Amino acid sequence: MRPTSRTTSRASWIAAALLSVACAGPTDDVAATWEAAREQAQAAASEGRLEDAEAAYRRALELVDETDDPGRYRVRSLNGLAETLRYQGRLEEAAARYSEAIEAKARGMGPDSLELAQDWSNLAGHLFRAGDLEGVRQANEEALRILRTHYGETHRDVGFSLNNLGMNSWMRGDVETAEQQIEQAIEILRESLAARHADTAAAIGNLAQIKLQSGDLDGALELTRESIDILQGNFGPDSLRVARSLNNLGEILRRQNKLDASVEVYRRALTILETKVGPSDPEVATTLNNLALVQRKQERLTEAETTYQRAAQIFEEAPRANPADLAVTLFNLARLYTSQARYVEAEPLFKRALEIYEGVAGESHLNVAMVLEGYAEMLRANGRDSEANPLAQRAREILGASDG
Repeated sequence: MRPTSRTTSRASWIAAALLSVACAGPTDDVAATWEAAREQAQAAASEGRLEDAEAAYRRALELVDETDDPGRYRVRSLNGLAETLRYQGRLEEAAARYSEAIEAKARGMGPDSLELAQDWSNLAGHLFRAGDLEGVRQANEEALRILRTHYGETHRDVGFSLNNLGMNSWMRGDVETAEQQIEQAIEILRESLAARHADTAAAIGNLAQIKLQSGDLDGALELTRESIDILQGNFGPDSLRVARSLNNLGEILRRQNKLDASVEVYRRALTILETKVGPSDPEVATTLNNLALVQRKQERLTEAETTYQRAAQIFEEAPRANPADLAVTLFNLARLYTSQARYVEAEPLFKRALEIYEGVAGESHLNVAMVLEGYAEMLRANGRDSEANPLAQRAREILGASDG
């Protein structure tokens, strides 16, 4: 009996081993091939070989239906491919692949899975970079829907999501809806554990900018000061985030004609920025331009000229400066010279500002019209009406097309 028993046991072991190999073989082989393709893609991406990385991710994607868990492998393949496309600057294609990954995950986890709320929020960021504001709105609404399903109406994450949705409304030009959404977000956040959170300060600052745009200067001032107070509590009084908010505060005070207070705020922002980012950073130049606007309004024209000149020099020389920012400062300095009848100095600045704006924004942009109007005003003041008239006419055509 013992030999028979040993023979049966060995036969059973062989059968079990064969059965195991038969069941695991195909999917294990596909999974290994998928993993190899993904590793090749990651290695290529890390070496900057983005086309090779893309090809490897596409090979991985072709294998997912043969794996034992197609949904999971598809999500990972699509996300990897999307990242590769994003690094290549193919933002619309990347956003489409991210969207497919979310849809695949939703099929496996259900459309109300809490994990998907962050995925939708991330997708909104990718769609924003791709310039799809309507897609951003839809993605933010999905994130908000899921968060409300899990948390109700008063959770901090619902507040942050409402702020994101409100900012999208603002960027789409729906100021009234944006104000309502962000006010609702702040109401939630003020009553939550995130009341003193930096992101709450950002939401309050966003609402302040909307109030400023709509002309509610007192509301904008109160909100901006509240935002700065929270930021100082999080990062200290001399942080970059405080300096950037001080720039907003200075603008509000300037519009309220509280010029001395505005100058004081801008100088504090400058002190922080020059320490944190260096005296030749474009952020310093932006603050200088803003300060010069106040100095001009105070009739401190010599100081304003020097401040504009320093800002323009920084914008000219800084590698990462935005040409449009240089154009703004040149235009402002040209207007200053015009007010002093220094037409010879003003004219080349108007020409340069016009050239920059036409290059970066197109010949029909509103900023082009702004420069044309200022240039025409200078020429008329100098008795050169025949040269001014075509510029003024072109400005009117741009503005008329915009109104239409």
